[in-house]
Amino acid sequence: MNRGKNFNFLNILNDCFFLMIKAIGVILLKVFYHTRVENRGFIPLDGPLIVAANHFSYLDPIVLQSVFPRRISFMMTELYYEGRGKWLFKLLRCICVKEKGANIGALKAGIAALKKDGVLGIFPEGGVSKEGRLQEGNPGIGFLAIKSGVPVIPAFISGTYEALPKGAKIPKISKIKVTFGKPMRFKNNRCIEKQNVLEITKQIMEQIERLSLNMNK
Repeated sequence: MNRGKNFNFLNILNDCFFLMIKAIGVILLKVFYHTRVENRGFIPLDGPLIVAANHFSYLDPIVLQSVFPRRISFMMTELYYEGRGKWLFKLLRCICVKEKGANIGALKAGIAALKKDGVLGIFPEGGVSKEGRLQEGNPGIGFLAIKSGVPVIPAFISGTYEALPKGAKIPKISKIKVTFGKPMRFKNNRCIEKQNVLEITKQIMEQIERLSLNMNK
């Protein structure tokens, strides 16, 4: 019984810490970057969900979580997860993705988060784009979409590349905008074929690209 009470207490502390961090992020982004959001109404407010976005800057996870109405568990590469900020990433419930191998553990952790009606955040390109251009998506997003059968919300983040491109140390002032697309739904399939995974990955990346084109209109 005590273990259960302690666990609940730790969860409450964790949630309070998260809300504090998010509040700071929201204020800073609003003041310095005049962050705007389009189509937030497309986001389901309950149930399991995957949000997939482009990755042009290290600011992207901060921006996406700041404008998202629900807590996100981000999948992130071990190159950064295993660094000095590992304690913080653990508190924020990030999921470590190995740079090499099948990443079965990360995929299982992602599925487990979704089974708890959580939100899984994925940057399908894998790493930060050096040129600020959309790259090909890794098949992990396609696998999770098919395996879980949960809705996938595509998102495009603009302005973060201008604010803090890969390799830059000092952020610049830039207007940031996040545009969400309509939920994409894929049938849950126990028999997952490579071709289906690649096709779903392609469809998700195409939706993200379409959002980027709409932003220029």
